[in-house]
Amino acid sequence: MKKINDWLFKSYRLIIGSIAFYPTIITMGFFGFSIIINLIEYRPWMMDLKETLSFILVKSKEDARLVLGTLVGSIISLMVFSFSMVMVVLNRASATLSPRVIPGLITHKSNQTVLGFYLGSIVYCLTLIVNIQSEGSNSIPDFGILMAMIFGIMCLGFFMFFIHSISQSIQVDNILKRIQGKTERRMESLSLTDDEDLIEMPETEEWLSLKSPDAGYIKEIKVKELLKMAKKHKLKIKLDVPIGYFLVKGYPYLKINKQTDKEVEQEIHNCFISYPQEWLDDHYSFGFKQISEIAVKALSPGINDPGTAVKAINLLSVLFIQKMKITDKYFVTNDNNEPRLFFEPIELNDLLYQNLTSIREYGKTDALVMITLLNCLKNILHADQQCQHHSVIIEHIESIAESCKEHITNSIDMKNIQAVLKSIAPLSQKSLKVDLDS
Repeated sequence: MKKINDWLFKSYRLIIGSIAFYPTIITMGFFGFSIIINLIEYRPWMMDLKETLSFILVKSKEDARLVLGTLVGSIISLMVFSFSMVMVVLNRASATLSPRVIPGLITHKSNQTVLGFYLGSIVYCLTLIVNIQSEGSNSIPDFGILMAMIFGIMCLGFFMFFIHSISQSIQVDNILKRIQGKTERRMESLSLTDDEDLIEMPETEEWLSLKSPDAGYIKEIKVKELLKMAKKHKLKIKLDVPIGYFLVKGYPYLKINKQTDKEVEQEIHNCFISYPQEWLDDHYSFGFKQISEIAVKALSPGINDPGTAVKAINLLSVLFIQKMKITDKYFVTNDNNEPRLFFEPIELNDLLYQNLTSIREYGKTDALVMITLLNCLKNILHADQQCQHHSVIIEHIESIAESCKEHITNSIDMKNIQAVLKSIAPLSQKSLKVDLDS
């Protein structure tokens, strides 16, 4: 049963992440609406309404078929063009930004709504064509055809909206801003609130380790089911690796506070889901990763867009500062306010290393990128009013300074880099180890 639930959960994530999710729902709605129209088309009250609207209704079957056929052909043309535009956007995003941003573009609700309206209008018109009978004076669904013409006009409006939307969604500034916004919201949702007290992380050296049954990235945790299980069996569970960590089969990634049977262990394993896509809703670290990958891709020789890299670094500085201001909620309590689940919090040092190292390596010969990295860390250092992360930030500043010393030889570039380092010195509690003059 657990395997079935696991499969259903993965299928659910795949379905809602599909480009066909909203179009399918909207098309089903149009099909249901066409059935309702056919059922009420010849009701007495509808016939009275059609008498009032007779000046805009189709009079003959030939005209009805012509109108519906024209609408179907025209909307199909719009839909094909729109789908082609979507494919161009996805291809460009994958080539110039990062493949990781594609799930976010695919699930853009406005674009899916437009495509769904196109498909639904086509299905609606085809249903009406089938119901135009060859005999009888009252066999023309003229009110339904009027609705079809209204839908056709609305499709033109949606097409104009789609062109505007697709031209906006491909702009790197909008993509970066969307990722930043989602990452900030996710950080807030996973942080401790003011009315929650810190709970000391338990000593887990004597706890029993559970090994991963499969290989894959941990992306989702069924917290509610895990809480129920922990309460039922009086267990405390600690995840020893962060969300997004790649596990090989047999790797010890969980600890429980006491021995339990194999069936319970399997139920615990089934509460941890892995899948290849990186959804920002799963964890904020994926947002950091996507922005840093956009910066790295912009610095590649094939793209060569340092301006995008600079923007990405500046947005990362904002996210790093927000990360310093929050405390990850590394525990989950049950109804009795008793902590049952514990998670490995992501430290600032890990985020800095994972997201700035590749940018530093790919941009080590670009003075403007290196200066931006130094300014990014300077802003983080300035925001660390309690000096809790000073030593970590200084280490990364020194690492960037070492790369500058080794790979940048232009005197003007070095002069500007040294000016940034001098502005950092008053903020640090100790002098920097790297001397660019030597």
